[in-house]
Parts: sequence; structure tokens; C-alpha cells
Amino acid sequence: MLSVGYYPYAETAHSVEAAWLAEHLPVAVRVAAGAPSLNGGWPDHHRAIREPGSRDRLTSVVKAFLRVPAVVAEGPGGFLLAALLRTDGFGGTITVLPYVNPRRWYDVAAVTLYGLFADPRDRVFLGSAPSAAIYQSLGVDALVGEPYGIDERVFTPGPGPGRVREELSIPPGRLLLYAGRAQPDKDLYRVLRVGLKARLLFPDLQVVVASHVVDETYLAAARALVDDRDGVHFRAPSTQRQLADLYRAADLFVTASTSHFETFGRAVAEALACGTPAVAPRYDGFVEVLAQPGGRLVDVDIDEPSGVPRADEEQLLRAVYEVLSAPDRLDGAVVAAVARSRFGRCGTIGLLRHLVGEPAAWPVGGPVAAAKLELPDEWRQTVAEMNGRDRHQAVSWFWDAGDHDRLARHDGGFAAQVRRLLCQPSPAGTGR
Repeated sequence: MLSVGYYPYAETAHSVEAAWLAEHLPVAVRVAAGAPSLNGGWPDHHRAIREPGSRDRLTSVVKAFLRVPAVVAEGPGGFLLAALLRTDGFGGTITVLPYVNPRRWYDVAAVTLYGLFADPRDRVFLGSAPSAAIYQSLGVDALVGEPYGIDERVFTPGPGPGRVREELSIPPGRLLLYAGRAQPDKDLYRVLRVGLKARLLFPDLQVVVASHVVDETYLAAARALVDDRDGVHFRAPSTQRQLADLYRAADLFVTASTSHFETFGRAVAEALACGTPAVAPRYDGFVEVLAQPGGRLVDVDIDEPSGVPRADEEQLLRAVYEVLSAPDRLDGAVVAAVARSRFGRCGTIGLLRHLVGEPAAWPVGGPVAAAKLELPDEWRQTVAEMNGRDRHQAVSWFWDAGDHDRLARHDGGFAAQVRRLLCQPSPAGTGR
């Protein structure tokens, strides 16, 4: 059996994604357990590598992977790991799953280094065409596809609404659900405002925020103003089964997220796979995921003077109203069947068949044109200097001599530009 090296997104002793890979493909997966993550960015990355023992642990991972035929690396730091592997003579294939959009100098520099070592056999998968286009503009031959999809064994139509309402103390009535991180980039306050306005039209409506990852400072104001008595329920499902039950119990899933972290849109795919209609902004991967029965898109406006893209709140409310007031509810079985056929992991994992020397067994998105991404002048100059160096010297420069603190001053403006590039226009003549 082939052996594949696996570098997780975060430092961990166990990777669920690596377990999925071993479950679905005939490979033995060797996880870089306990290796320092290269996805923290600068200066977090710099501090981690300078800590006693961190550099040695990373070096040991690189050396342990030199003789395997293939390595899978998660996150933008996977590009840097690829450069380190090839610096030490790695001759196999590397598959990078960035998961998130580039949003800072560190990401751009890691991609630039990778470009000096890229091999035609490598694969880089992004969860949406807009994300792939942004990486394409940085010189990466990016493919469109989300290999891990969703677990169609869990996210499926079935019983459970009554059970989960009792377990999580959610009163009877129609249910509007948000599931995912409760952090500022998810624009959860917009969802809450829409939900409260919708309750004026539908007094029995219950608004549920289901999240395990919560920025308590961000949510403090909301928690102080609304709670269960107002029909707003903050809950943390304890299992995937409970989360799937919530999707099935919901009349509608809503997100207003215009985060630079978005690519695939996993939560909306899970909701659809459970047969629940979903509404999201016309932004990054949401556009592709919601292109099926049960999917609805709303336009995105650029907030002034911040320049931050925001979901059109009036359109969100209109979409909620139209779904909840429709005389005939969309057939959930149809919604789920289409979603499960599109996003089920048993199929999407076929994108990684190249790891066992076979062609992809799942359709890969076609080539995308590079986005019109403009780097700050200091970045363009530094990227040109990196490309002009011997590739091993470029790695040494990045690691030990690069003026990353100075270059990181442009991170905010760059991330804002990426977010604007992820906004998708409405089709001509439509508002949806």
C-alpha cells in the first residue's frame, strides 16, 4: 500500500481529514503529528519557529517525508512546506489544500517560494472558482474542487427535528438557522437583524445560532440585547448528529458572511444536503454551491467608506420572507438528493485519486482566468527579488533575513482587495 505524508492545518496529534483520506483511498497516511503549523502567519510563524525545539520538530517532519511518494499539505503554509521539502530533495508529488484565500504578505511570499519549486505533477485545489482565480494571479496552477466535500452519511434527510428541539430547548415554531463560526468576519449581526425583522412578520419564528467557535467579545452586545425570550437562541450542538438534526429542523438556513476565509461554503452545502433551503450572499463559493434547487443568492454591496463587502440586508429579508411565506414548500428530498450527489465525500474524494496513480474520479472545475489582483509596490518588488534569486537562497532569505514585519504593514489593504474580488455580480437584468 502506498504511503502518503500528511501535514494538517494546525498542530495536532490527530487529523480528521487524514482519517477521511485513509478511509476512502487505498493509502497509508502518515500524519505530521505535533509539527509546528506554518499557517499562523507572520509574526506568529516567526515566533513559533524561533521557540526552542520548534525548528527541530519541523526539520524532523521534512526529513520523515522525504521518501514517501506523495504529501498532502493543508493551508497556505502548505506552499512553504512544499518548498522546504523540495529544498531537501523531495522527489514526489505535493497536493496543497489551502482552504482559505490569501490575505497577507506571508501567504503571498509562501506561494512565491512554492512557484520556484513547483512540479507539473503537483495539485492545488480551491473550493471555488473566484478563490482559484486569486491564487492563479499569484502564479499557482489552481484547480477548482473540494476533495473532502461533506459527510453524506450524516447530512441527509431524516427524522430528528422534535428530538433536537427538546435537547437544545428550542420552542415550537418556524426556525431560521445560522451554523458556523460566530466571529466578526461572518457578519452574524446582519443575520440577527434580519431574523428579528422577520419575527415581526412571523411571530412564531425562532432564530438559532449554532456555533462551537465563538468570539465572546464580538457576541457580547448581541447577548446583552437578545436571548431566548426574544426568540433568539445561541446554541452549541454537541455532535454532528445534533447539527444535522438542526439543519433538518430548520425552515431556512441563512448566512451573511463575506469573509476572506470563505472558499467552499461548507455549512450551506450541509444544509442543502439535509433538504433545507439556504440563502447566502453572491460571494465566492456560495455562488457555485447554491446553484441548485433550494439555493438563493442575494447581492453584495461595498460598504462605504470602509470598502468592505456586505450582503444586501433588504434582499436577505426578502428572501427569508419569500421562503417562509411560500404556499408550497420546496420538496426537501429533491434538494437533498441534488446536494448529496454534488458534495458527498464518497464522490468528491475522487479528486485525490492521483495520489494512487490514477486519473481523477470526480469532475475538476475547468481552467479559470487569473483575477485582477494588484500587489502593493513593496510586495511586487520583493516578489521580483525572490524570483531572481537561486531558489535555495530564496528559502534561506524568507526564513532568516526577510523584512516581513515591514511588508506585513500592507496586509489590511490586501485582504480588503481580496474580499472585493470575491464579490460576484448579479446576472444581467436580475436582482438574484
